[in-house]
Amino acid sequence: MSYKQIDLDPVVAVQLPLSERVLDRLGDILFATDEILDMIATQRHFPDDTTRDVEKSVRLVYNQVNDLMKKLAD
Repeated sequence: MSYKQIDLDPVVAVQLPLSERVLDRLGDILFATDEILDMIATQRHFPDDTTRDVEKSVRLVYNQVNDLMKKLAD
């Protein structure tokens, strides 16, 4: 059973431990930041200062969320 199926049913979702619900949302953030980094990587032939700043910030978020997920999963 995936967490996304559970999210559709608030009664069932509340029964999950808080740590699992938080990890699910952090996973969404991690996935989204990874997609953003991929989008930036495919546009390397047009880099500018703004793109570099966005990439740096998104990479920082990715690393922070990844570290937090590791702590919560232990």
